[in-house]
Amino acid sequence: MESKTNLRPAIESVNYDEAALAELEIDGVDYRLDAGRGSALAISHRPSGTWQWTPVTEGLWDGVRLRAKGLDHAMVSKLAEALSAATRNTE
Repeated sequence: MESKTNLRPAIESVNYDEAALAELEIDGVDYRLDAGRGSALAISHRPSGTWQWTPVTEGLWDGVRLRAKGLDHAMVSKLAEALSAATRNTE
């Protein structure tokens, strides 16, 4: 079984100065999805209006569905919708 600390993306693997794959705001919290280690996506968050991103977890995107341990289904669904929309906008 993988420990929770292994689920958190390494902060040095994400360059927050570059554009995110997708960003959205949910209930006063900004979420951001970036390319992570290997095929994983790095999911980070921060209170809206602040500058410091905090890694939350890593997710896997298969082009249709996002899987991310430690986040509830509703949150993962919203993040997947944002990622799907961002993917359609780049095609």
